[in-house]
Amino acid sequence: MGKKVTVKDVAREAGVSVATVSYIMNNRTDQKISAETKKKVLQIANLLNYRPSHAAISLATGKTNVIGVAYFLNPGTPARNMEITAFVNMIIERLNRMKYDILFMPIAEDEETIRTNRNIDAVIAIDLPHEQFKILSEKYFVPVINVDMLVNDDLFFQIYTDYPSLINDASSIIGKDYYVLLDNHANENFRSFITKNLPSDRVVIISEFSNEQLKKLLGKKVIVIGTYLALMVQPYLKASDMVVISSEENQCMLPETIKVVHNDISKKANLTMNILLNALNRNFDLNHDCKVK
Repeated sequence: MGKKVTVKDVAREAGVSVATVSYIMNNRTDQKISAETKKKVLQIANLLNYRPSHAAISLATGKTNVIGVAYFLNPGTPARNMEITAFVNMIIERLNRMKYDILFMPIAEDEETIRTNRNIDAVIAIDLPHEQFKILSEKYFVPVINVDMLVNDDLFFQIYTDYPSLINDASSIIGKDYYVLLDNHANENFRSFITKNLPSDRVVIISEFSNEQLKKLLGKKVIVIGTYLALMVQPYLKASDMVVISSEENQCMLPETIKVVHNDISKKANLTMNILLNALNRNFDLNHDCKVK
């Protein structure tokens, strides 16, 4: 098998720079290159059966086609972790379809420094604590798309589930005097947003509760945020007293007696991709604060 032809081989044969070959092969229109030079380079590339490498494309376009996905998984919130993982998988599927590579950037809560990789075009950050988001935003000077995070800074985009609206929908099913059960969310502002309209004594954050405390809710009306959390608390509650805000397309995971309000995270994933692509094209004239129901 012969040696693979590189951009350097084409540049040498054509008597031009590596950058010029990359510009021509990637059809850059912002560079002044004569028609004669373009023809010569394309002919030589064709004769040598040259195909641009990822590095050559990056040189020509100024982009790496790599998107960082930053997320925080808390060992104490397994149900929330599964929801984040499901959303990350949706994003990966969409990025792969658009021919983007993914750089996974898991972040620990007590992490004071974040390793920097300059070879990314943008970051999708999912439910990070504010301090970790601050560190991340100071490390990277690329578009940052925040999901289920409230950063309240017009420099960044934030896309988040409108849980107060979904809770209101669930309350119309279950009636008054209900409790809301949720797993802890890492982003403090988003956690406050979810519970802002609820009496504090009616909010139960499962990661902070013991099984004995959970048993006291038996016979109470309960709205549960998340399918996986509902499966965890189901043994302690009556199915007829529960309404679940679920992001699962396949509802057969839950008993038929449990009522469900659908949380469309597929819509949230599509909106994330739409804003990402616009940001990569330097189109920032978009709504920077997007609630999804």
